[in-house]
This record gives sequence, C-alpha cells and structure tokens, in this order.
Amino acid sequence: MEAEETMECLQEFPEHHKMILDRLNEQREQDRFTDITLIVDGHHFKAHKAVLAACSHVLSQIFSML
Repeated sequence: MEAEETMECLQEFPEHHKMILDRLNEQREQDRFTDITLIVDGHHFKAHKAVLAACSHVLSQIFSML
C-alpha cells in the first residue's frame, strides 16, 4: 500500500484502530478466541497471543519457538 493510499484510509476510518482494540478486548473479556493464559502471582489472565506478540518483541520470539 502506498503512503497516499494509507493516508486516505486513515482519513476515512480515523477510529479504526480503537474499534479493533475494543473488539479484541471484548473477545478477551468473553473468553472468546483467547489462546494463552498468563499466571502472575497466582492471578490468571486470558489473552490473545497475536496481540501480546504485536506489543512485545520478546513475547513474539518466545511464541515463535512454541
């Protein structure tokens, strides 16, 4: 996608990124499509590996080895 096309898309859908994150969070809260559980100090956190990998280079590498 060329830079100009990217700018047009962003102008058409300025809140698209927020909508995507909101929907992913809703799915996580409903335990839909979660594929990993993180346990921290005995607390369980359901999550999406794809979201965690996108946010963390380290987690991306760890998930690639699984």
